[in-house]
Amino acid sequence: MAAQVELDKTDIYLLNTLSNNGRKSFTDLAQELNVSVGMVRNRYKRLVDEGVLHIIGWTDPVKSGMNSYARIVMKIRPTELIRSVAEKLVTIDEVSFVALTTGMYDLEINVTCQNNSDLLKLMHSRIHTIEGVYETSTTMYLEILKWASHKVTSLGSVPDSSNPNGFTMTDTIEDEHAQNG
Repeated sequence: MAAQVELDKTDIYLLNTLSNNGRKSFTDLAQELNVSVGMVRNRYKRLVDEGVLHIIGWTDPVKSGMNSYARIVMKIRPTELIRSVAEKLVTIDEVSFVALTTGMYDLEINVTCQNNSDLLKLMHSRIHTIEGVYETSTTMYLEILKWASHKVTSLGSVPDSSNPNGFTMTDTIEDEHAQNG
């Protein structure tokens, strides 16, 4: 597992703002934070270089014709094959999430297909044929009410529900000025 990166409130503000609008300009961010554009640019570069921030284009599955979503949990036997199975699942385009788990099942994946017929084909021809897949249990998602990236908060903080970033800009600016003296 990668080392955790130290984040301050300015980093967290940038992460949460950019997760809502990855195209927001450095100028707009600097104005919101009352800091220089250079500072925002440097913070952005550090967050990207350290692998904390990835700016991607997110495709709405429904609008792009993908109408069948499912969570599939799996038992793998022998258990020595868990990582091998997971690595094979990662290569399947329809699989958007792969996790090693504790509990009754060894792996959990999320899949998105065009329709239920394609989901059935995926399960029978691509997933169940992987060596080591012993048992699966599938839960179909009937309606997805929220699909978002996680909210970044500082250790022990509780996001402010009136502010989508969880922090006031005053807190962020005061902390930044206190750090820079």
